[in-house]
Amino acid sequence: MHIPDGLMAPAVWALGWALAVVFVAIALIKVNKRIDERMVPFMAILAAGIFVAQMLNFPIAGGTTGHLIGAALATVLVGPWAAMLIITVILIIQGFIFGDGGITALGLNILNMAVIGSLSAFVVLRIMPKKLEYPAIFIAAWLSVFLAATACALQLALSYIIDPSFGIDAAVSIPAMMLSHAVIGVGEGIITVGVVAFLAKVAPETMSMRDSWKKEAMA
Repeated sequence: MHIPDGLMAPAVWALGWALAVVFVAIALIKVNKRIDERMVPFMAILAAGIFVAQMLNFPIAGGTTGHLIGAALATVLVGPWAAMLIITVILIIQGFIFGDGGITALGLNILNMAVIGSLSAFVVLRIMPKKLEYPAIFIAAWLSVFLAATACALQLALSYIIDPSFGIDAAVSIPAMMLSHAVIGVGEGIITVGVVAFLAKVAPETMSMRDSWKKEAMA
């Protein structure tokens, strides 16, 4: 799902940067209000695990790539705003050090995977009953991938409409991204549920942070 340099119309990637900066700034403010000594090392470990998972990607028709995102897993464990920062840091490292995703398109990649991925997962977790925790986590993970991919597909299509030398025709980008990530989302859902269930069993203390963010995330 990483968008490379040169693929997006300047107006589209500039808008992506503007929106990404706003959301990341909000996330920084909200996380700074409640961060503690336990949360910092846990966020670092979580970021490392998600980083490795994201590096395992594969090509999709139309010139972009597909891979797991990890935004839903981070949202379940540390809340949407901290998850947004974790995914943002991962994307920055991937873009600047490993060349995975373009620098001009970094704002769009952050918007899609960090912002849309985290917030869509959060909405599902908020509205579904507590007794359906694991189904909710699965749906949150699937939806976070699918909506992030949908946003990416629409951005590619919009760039093509603005200037056919940029982006990808909607007839290619929308089915390629949405169909492939509908399948990838199933894998992300299974993995996310599995990781959460494993942590709840072997390291229940990591689950204790969920209660605090659920109360504060909408403050």
